[in-house]
Amino acid sequence: MTAINLVKQQLHAAFTIKDLGPLKYFLGLELACSKAGIFLSQRKFALELLEDSGYLACKPTSTPMDPHLKLSKDTGKPLANPLVYQQLVGKLQYLTTTIPNLSFATQQLNQFMSKPRDINLQVGH
Repeated sequence: MTAINLVKQQLHAAFTIKDLGPLKYFLGLELACSKAGIFLSQRKFALELLEDSGYLACKPTSTPMDPHLKLSKDTGKPLANPLVYQQLVGKLQYLTTTIPNLSFATQQLNQFMSKPRDINLQVGH
């Protein structure tokens, strides 16, 4: 604790900082400490993502994407606003911090960031 307090004092001397107590939520990560260790969760972030994208009422599935599905840059119509797709895929990438089984699906969708098509948004349906 002495070393931690010393670092806090040095940081406060260089920058104005405030000790907010034990960390519980930071950058979309929820932290819970127990005798067993530190546990990270992105439950709130995931629920907000589902709500914002209109998928909150969807049923869960055992796999985020059919691994045999072949996506193509020529299938479907180009999205009028690719930013929506890019933001959604970016948020999914951030979720892989605590939900690594999203990595494959996110990587597949990431290939179409420059020119997303409507079919890419329907992969999870």
